[in-house]
Amino acid sequence: MIGERIRHAREFCALTQTALAELTGLTQKKVSEIEAGRDAHPRTEDIESIARATGFPASFFYLGALPDMPTGNFRRLKRGTAQVARQVRAQARQVVELVQRAETALPLPPIRLRPVRHLEDFERLADEVRDQAGIGEGDPIPNLTRAVERAGVIVATLPGEIPDHSGFSAWPDFALEGRPVIVLSAMLPGDRQRFTVAHEVGHLLLHSQLRDDELDINAAEKEAHRFAGALLLPYGAALEALKPPLTLTTLAHVKATFGISIGACVQRAYDLDLITEARYVSLRKQLTSRGWHRSEPVVVPQEQPLLIRRILKELEQGETMGARAASVQMPIFAYRSLAAAN
Repeated sequence: MIGERIRHAREFCALTQTALAELTGLTQKKVSEIEAGRDAHPRTEDIESIARATGFPASFFYLGALPDMPTGNFRRLKRGTAQVARQVRAQARQVVELVQRAETALPLPPIRLRPVRHLEDFERLADEVRDQAGIGEGDPIPNLTRAVERAGVIVATLPGEIPDHSGFSAWPDFALEGRPVIVLSAMLPGDRQRFTVAHEVGHLLLHSQLRDDELDINAAEKEAHRFAGALLLPYGAALEALKPPLTLTTLAHVKATFGISIGACVQRAYDLDLITEARYVSLRKQLTSRGWHRSEPVVVPQEQPLLIRRILKELEQGETMGARAASVQMPIFAYRSLAAAN
């Protein structure tokens, strides 16, 4: 159990065994032995060294087994590394443990989302989610994060930079009514943040019941993208807003209204056969030539998760930030990110 938590803390901080050994004065072999359970009762001073190196309170390593965690779904660039993926998953797992402790102390919103085993219609599924989250059928979604939280999903912002990764989602203990979790990079502009939340909701609904050997990652990404577009810009509104002739100026107005990126609008129009393939290619080239594929005009504000802050306030104790972080068994830098309010 101790070894499992030490590996978790190391991956949470994106450290290799060699890097952790250098920070603690231990050998890489000793770190490996502890993590593998071959040294099941490491010295107290070694645990304290690891605690100082990772920022976790020493008590964290004696809490027993970590919560079960499925493989989950990542939204990342192809160049994203396995080390960063492990870091993101570990940080999501930390949120899961925090939430599981809060379930008995704090009334949380009921989980209204239900995964589907066989998808029949993206548009219909998006409409159902809108209904479950209390959003009007064709209305813009003023705050997607808040709507998803009302549907019982935990959304959290990850601490620090997460290179080439936008988000991650998982549904721990699905069969036992576990609570789904979405974690996001703090560096995303508002439109990408909203699309990532919608994308991860798509994964939760469409892929949570699939085994790893059943999941086609490329197909799953396309499905999550298609769902995200349908959720943010619903069918009826899309038919009205994306009528030809479609220009980047028109799409900028759509972005301002619906909080969906211009690039995603182009894809949405193409998915709904509102533009030809030639027009789709032309608009994509225009985006690239203007540099809008990297940074678009029309600012969409970032959304701030609130439910995770309610959980922290229920569980935390102490007058200083360090004491509060220790009371919820987290490093200060991670606690600060979850508790931050703009």
